[in-house]
Amino acid sequence: MKKVIEDYNVQENEQDMKKWYDGYVIGNVNGIYNPWSILNYLKNRKLVPYWVNTSSNDLIKLILKKSSTIKERIERLLRDEEIDAKVNLETVIAGIENNEDNIWGMLVGTGYLKVTGVVDLVNKIYKVKLPNLEIKSLFAEIIDNWFRNKVIGNDLNSIMKDLITLNLEEFKEKFQILAMQMFSYLDVGENTAENFYHAFVLGMLVALKDSYYVNSNRESGMGRYDIMLEPKDKNGNSFIMEFKVYKEEKEKTIEETIENAKKQIEEKQYETTLREKGFNNITKIVFAFKGKNVKMEVY
Repeated sequence: MKKVIEDYNVQENEQDMKKWYDGYVIGNVNGIYNPWSILNYLKNRKLVPYWVNTSSNDLIKLILKKSSTIKERIERLLRDEEIDAKVNLETVIAGIENNEDNIWGMLVGTGYLKVTGVVDLVNKIYKVKLPNLEIKSLFAEIIDNWFRNKVIGNDLNSIMKDLITLNLEEFKEKFQILAMQMFSYLDVGENTAENFYHAFVLGMLVALKDSYYVNSNRESGMGRYDIMLEPKDKNGNSFIMEFKVYKEEKEKTIEETIENAKKQIEEKQYETTLREKGFNNITKIVFAFKGKNVKMEVY
């Protein structure tokens, strides 16, 4: 790659090329680029998906539609996290969408995921993650389209526009309708509810990727916020979001859940990072969930 970069005089874009098209591993060799994408980049000089756009990706879309668990794990991958997955490279394609254990092997074998570590060699459990921005852009688009297809009577762009323009009463009303519609499709386990709701909202916010940095579970102040929206335009509105699930043994009402979440935001000083970067238009949103019901407070 060094010689290619020098021969085509693209040294100034070396790091961007690496982020977009590098990330693959063969044996113990790192730094493997996607050759098709590199050749197209050298021809067009645009950092866009090339290889992933050579097919319809219909199988991956079918897989995502079949399992809410897979959607949650894909959303973790979009946050640049590693996940543990069973990787069986002897996968039979027929009926693959009906067996989650087969899906990860297919995604690794076809280059949509890369293995980063071994968890349990005997049972073929490995750590996997997205290799680069080209693949990440594909999964972000699929998740975005999945949400768009499921929104009945509410356009996702409309909901997101209400949020970033501080039309917050409309945002709250539309989000609550959306949540009721969506959660009727999905089962939410008691022990995973908070993570599920977090992933649900994070998947929606993918639609803002062009105008916002969408950060999740990062340190700020004296703790870790759930989601922070940092506008790429310094004059834009910024947001801090916190998710809490009502727990009957700890709280009398869902309103008490909301108050506990607000208290956490203030005591942990989650807005510190935004303040340090010069953002003053900070809106804080608390989501409190009780089963399929959601209540919000904006302040």
